[in-house]
Amino acid sequence: MNFRLVYLVLFLCTIISFEALACGDSLYRVGKGVSYRIYTAPLPGSVLVYGRSEGAKQLAEALAESGHGVRLVDNELDLNLELQKGNYDVVISPYSEHEIVEASSEASGSVTTTYLPVALNDVEEKIAHQKYSRVMVANKDEIKNYLKAIHYSLKNKT
Repeated sequence: MNFRLVYLVLFLCTIISFEALACGDSLYRVGKGVSYRIYTAPLPGSVLVYGRSEGAKQLAEALAESGHGVRLVDNELDLNLELQKGNYDVVISPYSEHEIVEASSEASGSVTTTYLPVALNDVEEKIAHQKYSRVMVANKDEIKNYLKAIHYSLKNKT
């Protein structure tokens, strides 16, 4: 009788100990859909986003959340004013607006500002790569790619 009781107690202890060991294991096996990561800028900079689209607004918000100082402008007059009064590290705008951005940047005397063009498609990207070393593509690049390009630009200035 005592053997049965001892075996029963050992059996219950074994089951309880396996369940206790398995509790923490489930914390590490959560699916991919649960993780959410906010990208942070290791080297925050001052960024001017020039654009009229909803995508430009979303990009500006995402860059601000990552730690950059961001200003969004949607017309040429505000672009000129911001470049004259502000000291921006990077200007991001559509490649189709590159002449406006370059003229505004030259008029303000801003030599240290890096222009990061955003191409709308692969054809525009190839054309932009003839003049610029870094070109973002609107439909392909994620926020982490923009952050890498900005970080690379800031790192080259220091």
